[in-house]
Formats: sequence, structure tokens, C-alpha cells
Amino acid sequence: MLTGIKTIKNLGVFGNYTQAPGLKAFSRFNLIYGENGAGKTTLSRLFSALNDGAHTEYPLLEFAVDGESGSIAKGQKYNRKLRVFNADYVEANIGKFDGPIRPILIVGVENKELAEEGRKEQATYDARQLRIREISSAVEKATTDKGKLFSAVAKTIGEATSGASLRSYRKPDAERDFVILRPLKSYPVDELEVSRATLRQEQADPVNEFGLPPQLRESDGELLPFVDACAQFSRTVENLTRKTAQEGALKRLVENPEISKWVEEGVRLHRDHSSETCEYCAQPIPVARAEALAQHFGAADQLLKAEIEAAIAMGMKLAGSLEKIDSPAQSSLYAELWKDYEVATENWALARTACLERLTEIDGILADKLIRRSNSFEIDAGIQTDTLVGTADVLNEILARHNLKTAQFSSAKSKAREMLERHYLAEIAEQVAEFERQIEAHNTESAKLTNGAPEFADPRSMAELLKSAEEKRAKVSTAHAGGSEMTTRLRDFLGRTDLEFQSGAEGYRVLRRGKPARRLSEGEKTAIAFLYFIVQLGDHEFDVSEGIVVIDDPISSLDSSAIYQAFACLKNAVKNAKQVFLLTHNFEFLKLLLNWLDVVKRHTSHYMIICSETATDRVATIGALDQLLIDHQTEYQFLFKTLYNFKSDGTIASCYHMPNVARKLLETFLEFHSPSSEKLYKKLEAVTFDDDKKAAIYKFTNDNSHFTGKGFDPAIVSESQKNVKYLLEMIESVAPIHYQGLEKLSA
Repeated sequence: MLTGIKTIKNLGVFGNYTQAPGLKAFSRFNLIYGENGAGKTTLSRLFSALNDGAHTEYPLLEFAVDGESGSIAKGQKYNRKLRVFNADYVEANIGKFDGPIRPILIVGVENKELAEEGRKEQATYDARQLRIREISSAVEKATTDKGKLFSAVAKTIGEATSGASLRSYRKPDAERDFVILRPLKSYPVDELEVSRATLRQEQADPVNEFGLPPQLRESDGELLPFVDACAQFSRTVENLTRKTAQEGALKRLVENPEISKWVEEGVRLHRDHSSETCEYCAQPIPVARAEALAQHFGAADQLLKAEIEAAIAMGMKLAGSLEKIDSPAQSSLYAELWKDYEVATENWALARTACLERLTEIDGILADKLIRRSNSFEIDAGIQTDTLVGTADVLNEILARHNLKTAQFSSAKSKAREMLERHYLAEIAEQVAEFERQIEAHNTESAKLTNGAPEFADPRSMAELLKSAEEKRAKVSTAHAGGSEMTTRLRDFLGRTDLEFQSGAEGYRVLRRGKPARRLSEGEKTAIAFLYFIVQLGDHEFDVSEGIVVIDDPISSLDSSAIYQAFACLKNAVKNAKQVFLLTHNFEFLKLLLNWLDVVKRHTSHYMIICSETATDRVATIGALDQLLIDHQTEYQFLFKTLYNFKSDGTIASCYHMPNVARKLLETFLEFHSPSSEKLYKKLEAVTFDDDKKAAIYKFTNDNSHFTGKGFDPAIVSESQKNVKYLLEMIESVAPIHYQGLEKLSA
């Protein structure tokens, strides 16, 4: 059973309803009283929504209703069937009474067992269908969530690859690549940055390879690789330092290389200028001295000198060609190579500097040998070129990578784009796989529910279940039984025999004395609709002992005699129901229900709906039925209490119903105080009380009592407080004992 309504949102006057603290839980029988327009029919629509978990006319409806097995919310179907009688039911089943009424299928007594089997099959079918809808929603949600993953990753990939082209990368691209780009793989951050940089780059020009300059070998005019030239130069220097020219050597010049160098230069100058006198001391040069010097600086010595000078020139040439080598500018390379290239160029520069410094050292050795040609000595003139070659190779390798990328630029961009796509798709792979597992499991379950499975209590397919249930219904049902019962009940209800139901292929038609009924009265329409509902409670689709019945104002437009007949039909129809909700605005009908339930000792809960006006809307609340309405046979005591306890808070919302309440109280009071057939004005005029106050009371109750609150003059606030006070003063003045009794009840 249902136990309470916790919240309602977006349902007419129940726009934002929350259950009041301490409100009694629903019982098996529940009476709900409220004035016309208070929200009873609107509340009955909430009960209708429990069958499907939603209401078509209120797509934004949200609710939380407590039941015996937990809370029921929007989107959930209540597992117990409900039948609701209200204006919507009449429109859906009876329409405007100008056409056939849908037949009611009544189960024959002899076929109860077969009907029960059909109900079970239908229940199994309905349960599976409900589960399939739940599965469909779950699949839809998983598919949507999976799609969101692909949409998000497509945006990420699109942003990461935006430098590649003007193309856009969208969800379908991500879904396609997720299947094609296998295996998916995550890459280090630095590699991803290189790929992003590649996609943002423009194609660069190729650069020349970096290389050590070859050297011309003068002996045969052939070019030698730089490393070989350095090695040959080292061997030449080492040979020259060991070589001497000793014939005719003068001891002093041998021992003093600087003097030897000076003297040698002087001999050349004297020879070149044909000088016979020493330019230094202006003395004639002795012949013996000239011959000794000539022998000291003879042909062998000059040849050695020339070799040394040639070696010095070779060393300078090697150094000069090495200094001229320049690597390509870093800016001419792709940005991802800059870091490696910067390190390589620094290492190359260090190796070149070391080589140049070594050549400078060797040049000093040769200069020393030039002035000590008569001395032989051993030196290591080797030049370490391995580091120089190695750093040059590293530079060349980077330049080769640059040139390769330029040659394969389009391919490089494609690979960079693919790397980023693989990486980001790999990040969602596990989540996508989980969604796909969920979807596959749901689809498998849905297929089993649809097609049947051996492990089910009933292994048949849904189509087989539905066909079997329909066949059983066809065997046990008869439309004519429903029409016959409707005719019998209608005659009893109205107390006459002029109306009857005729069964046809399309349904029932209402006849009056054998002809289609025209211009049915509102009372007749109400009687037909209500009896149709009562009879339908016994159809093959509803088990009243396990169902919930909700009836909203079944006596609208009925005269007083018909109210008792409606009450009799109602109590017999719902006495065995699992749970009942009865809503009415008619106090006389409410008392019939209260007395019946009290006599038969039914477990009952009583409520009332109170609707008030706000600045922007009308708001309904559900509270406990006032005890005065339960304890007394009329509303009079309750109306007095309402006025007696009335205090305006300055808003129309607190005052809009006061004229109606005041008029009802005034009419009832005057009926027993001044009983007559006169109209209200004449009855009030006969009361002995202040004439001005009586006039104010009449105007207040007569002019404002039929409004619903919309369009009230703001003066209603002050008028309500004043005229309610006048009315109570009048009652106290003319009937003080009566007033005191009412006052005690209202305390």
C-alpha cells in the first residue's frame, strides 16, 4: 500500500509541495476533503501517474511517494495496479457520450482459474516489458555516456591537432579511429610535445651536411681527408724535429739558436746587398769567417729550413680551414631538434678549440726547430681528431634528421597526428570498454526477455506469452455481461428504467426508450460515468483485492437522492479493495463516508486540502481533517472556527477565501435564527444589530463570495479583517449562549 506523499513538484497547485511534519500515514481507507477548486482532481492525477511513472499532461512532474516496499519517484512504475476515477477518466473512457463507450469485459465465474492463468501470463509479459524498458533506458544512458566520452576526446584531439589543417575532428572521427588505430598507446609527455610542435610547423628548407674540409696534398696534388692530412702533418713534424744539418756547424751558433738565427739573417742580407763590410761593426768581413758561415748555413741546412717552413705553412693551413668551418644556424632547423643541436654544436666547438690549440702548440715546436736546425729531438706531434670527428658526426646526424623530415614532411605530420590520436583515445579505452560491456550485458538480457530462456520460470517468449494471455481472455470474457450489469445498476441508481446500454461491435451505446440518448443531463452523465467505473473494477484486468482505488467527487451534479445511491454503490465496490482514496467537496457525502467507516470499524485516515493564494500563484497543502468536521453533522462549527481564528497577515493569500466562508456561516446562522423563505438580505435586515455593520457584512459576503482570488481588489485585506469581526460581533450580540458554545469548540 501507499503510506505517504513526501513531495510533489510541477503539478498545478501542487507546484512545490512537501509533506507537513507529523501528518498521519495513509491507511487502508483514506478520506480527503476540500472545497471545489482546492486541488482534489489535481491530486488524483498524481495517483494516475503512479501507473506509468509519469503523466503525459505534466512532463515536468516530479514526486516522491512512499509505499510498503520503498519510495516511488518519477520514471518508476508502481508495482500495484491503481484505478482512478476523475474528470480525466470520464474523458478517456466515456468521452462526450456522443459515441460508443468501450466495452467492459467481465470474467465468468466458471472461468476464474483460466482467467488467473491469463493474468499471470499478462503480468509476466508486463514485468518483462517493464524490465526491457528499464534496460533500454540503461542502454541509452550507457550509449549516451560513451558518446560523451568520444565527444570530449574528439574536442581534445581537435585542439591538439588544430595546427595540422583546417579540418575539424568530431565524435564520429573519434569513434572510427578508436576501432582503426590499434593498438592504442600512451606516449611520454616530451614525445607528445614534439608531435604537437610538428603539427604547428611549416615545412623547412633542407640544410647542407656538415663536414671537415679535405686538404690538398702538394706532392701529388690530390685531396686528403682532413683527418688524414692531420695525421700526415703530425708524422712530418715528428720527422723534422729528429732531422739535423751538422756539416761545418759552428759550435757557438749551435749552442745559441737565437744568435744563429740573427747571424743567418745577416748572411742573407750581406749577400743580397753584396756587402763586403759588416753592417754592424763596419769592419771588413774576414774571408775565413765568411767561409765558415757559408759552411754552417750550407745547402742541407737550407733544405731543412725550407721543410720546416713548409710544415709551419701546412699547420697554419689546417688551422685556417678548421676555423672557417661553420655549422648551419639553429633557427633553420625544426624546433624539436634545437635542444639536441645546441648541445651538439657546443661539443663540436669544444673539440675544434682543442684541435686548434694543439695545432698552435705544434706551430711553436716548428718555430723552435727552425732556429735549432742543428739539434735533433723527439716530440709527440699527434693530433687527437676522434672527438672532432665524433662531434661532427653527431651534428651531421641531426642535420640528416632535419633533411629527412623535410623530405617526408607530410608523412611526419600524419604520424604526429596519429600519435596524438592514439594517445588520447588510449586514455578513454578502459571507460569505453566498460560501457560496451554494460551495453552487451543489457542487450543479452533484453534478448532473453524477448525471446525467452530456459532459466526463466516461464521460458516462453513475450510474443508467446501475450498470445496465450489474449486467447485465455477471449475464452473467459464477454462484453455483454458488462453492458447488462451497467443497465441494471443505472436503473437502480436513477430509480427509473428509461436508460439502458446496448452492446455492439464497437462498444456500448446509451439508449433512451430504445433510441440513442440525446441531451443527457449532467446528473445522468455523472451517474453513467461513475457506474461505468464501478463495473469496470470487476473486469478481467484488475483484481480489486490487490489494487488501489482512487475516486474523486463521484457525486458532482447529482441531486440529494442520488447521493445516497452513489454512496451505496461506492462502498460495495471498494469494501474489499487493498487501499482506497476518496476525495470529495460535499460535506454531506463526507459524513456518509465517515459514518460508514466508523460503523464497520475500518482503519481510516482523514485529510483536507487547503488552497491559498500567493503573489503569483495558488498553492495547495494537505493537512489533517479538522476534528470539528468529524465530530459534527454540519460544517457550521468548522466555519465558525475558521473565522474565529482568522488573522490577516496583510496578504490577499490569507484573505481570498474569507468571503465564501463568511457567507456560508451567515446563511446557516440566519437559517435557524430567522427561519423564513426570504432571501439573505431580508433575513439579515430582520436581525437586531448595527445597521451600518449589517450593510458592510452583506456587501462583503455577497459581492466577494464567488471569487477564486484572482483579480481581488487589494482592499479585500482590510475588508476581511473588519467584516469577519462584525459578523462575529453580530452572532455574539443576538445569540450570546450560542456564541459561547461555538467559542469553546474553537479554542
